[in-house]
Amino acid sequence: MLDEKEGASSFMENVKSILEPIRGNVKMWENARFVLAEVPLYPSEVKKILPLGMRPAEPALATLFIADYTKTSFTVPYKEAAVLVHVRTPLGSGLHCPWMIVDDDTGLIYGREILGYPKKFGQFTFEEKDDRVTASVSRRGIEVMKIEARRKELEDSPRPVFDFKTFNAGGPGQFFAIQPIWLFRPKEVIQESWSAEAKVTLRESEYDPISKLTSGVPINGRFVVMDILGSRYNLPVGIAGIRWFVNTYSMRFR
Repeated sequence: MLDEKEGASSFMENVKSILEPIRGNVKMWENARFVLAEVPLYPSEVKKILPLGMRPAEPALATLFIADYTKTSFTVPYKEAAVLVHVRTPLGSGLHCPWMIVDDDTGLIYGREILGYPKKFGQFTFEEKDDRVTASVSRRGIEVMKIEARRKELEDSPRPVFDFKTFNAGGPGQFFAIQPIWLFRPKEVIQESWSAEAKVTLRESEYDPISKLTSGVPINGRFVVMDILGSRYNLPVGIAGIRWFVNTYSMRFR
């Protein structure tokens, strides 16, 4: 009987340890360093990769970032890059991530399986020198994204990075071509935020076709240092179907 009680107690402790970061009670990422650029998009191209019920914002925009996660609660330090499309939905405006790259397998698994971020594996550079930040991500021999930024002014009241409604396809309940859409909203604490002059270079890639989405140079850039504390909520709100799967196959799975 004692063994059964100990087993049940151990099981519940394991469940709590899994749920604790998601519920936002601990710092999942601490001292995370981001270089970001907001870029205009071709609405016609963006519409092809959005699940049913999502439309591009007006004007069509995306936030591109490369991050250096210097300390995490669940794995070793790692780096990440992403495209966050600004979207409109029946449940409000927010962000949708159609493409994300990391260089750590645990970060990849957590992101895909829990929050629906379509993570793939890549190689990174991230260098800070004086007021300049240069970061890049490469896959299959192609430098897919490079962001070069020069910090300008420290922002007194910075706008959020992740603290928006986020609508991702995948995560719990996913079945390859049929994916649930989850709505969540990350918690964040911004320690520093600098406006920046940013230059973005995107190169064409058969396996990472993100360059065809952008229609011009960055509207603005930022350099941000912050902590991320899980999510305020995580709710299933829809389904992404076969057409979406076909249109995003290279971006998400190759």
